[in-house]
Amino acid sequence: MARESEKPAVFRYLFDRRYNWDTAQFTPQTVTNDEIQDAIVQLRSDEGITLAAANPANFLKDFLRSPNRNTQWPQEIADVGYTARQSYSYGRVFDFVSYAEGQTVPFPDEFILPREPLIHRIETISLPSAARTLGRADEAWLIQVCVHQRVLQTHFALFSEIEVIDFFHLQNALKGTPEIDALFLMTFKAGIETHKALVTFEAKRDEPVLPDQIKSQVALMANRSKKEPGLRDIDFIIPVAAKTDKVGATRVIAIFEMEGLSVADGLAAYKAKTAHELPLSITQTVAYVLEPRVKGISGS
Repeated sequence: MARESEKPAVFRYLFDRRYNWDTAQFTPQTVTNDEIQDAIVQLRSDEGITLAAANPANFLKDFLRSPNRNTQWPQEIADVGYTARQSYSYGRVFDFVSYAEGQTVPFPDEFILPREPLIHRIETISLPSAARTLGRADEAWLIQVCVHQRVLQTHFALFSEIEVIDFFHLQNALKGTPEIDALFLMTFKAGIETHKALVTFEAKRDEPVLPDQIKSQVALMANRSKKEPGLRDIDFIIPVAAKTDKVGATRVIAIFEMEGLSVADGLAAYKAKTAHELPLSITQTVAYVLEPRVKGISGS
């Protein structure tokens, strides 16, 4: 906790390098690994902070995982209407960016259940009772349960507006920048045409879903779809996110299906390094209840 509370000082130090407080002029410049390390070293000397300079690549990502991210964000930066977004590859970590129109908090969360969500029950008797008892409170276990209990298959069969023909789990923990928690292959029908899509899956346990991470996953897989012979028949990338949540006293897995993006649009964003400009539109949200309960997700 002490480490995280010192991060606002680093954000302010880095922002001061880009913002003229007298003229309100801002100089855009991506914050890099090296700059974060230099800032921490300088602040350790000047202000006595105790933050380690290791792992700067996750500096913003780890900050955004906190439910207190909005209150911890430096008020002076918020007052002049600036927030931050993640950036990826080539030593990039994040950018300071101005608020979008109508934005009122530094890091708004669109991935929240509605007040009266659609709820669906998922059986877990096909998951051995030993596994239900030994479940862990981490994202890897959440991903494993979603895959094993075919949560996404249920979702696209029953609740999505997409006319799915086939849906297949390809792999977990797809390495890349950023990493993708799981990847699925979908064949679907649109009118008289048949298309193939890759479904990216991002899972969070009691943490906010990060939109820029999902956008970068879409761009990454669009690029791979064009480069790799076995993926050249992919037309769309469909992002899906999951996070554990509560509906009343009941623990659920909240699934957020988003509108598919064409490989062409994702590839253009990847090449131009503008993945953050890709639109994310949530098309369906469903709360899934595991029965019987599973330790680490829906039970203690």
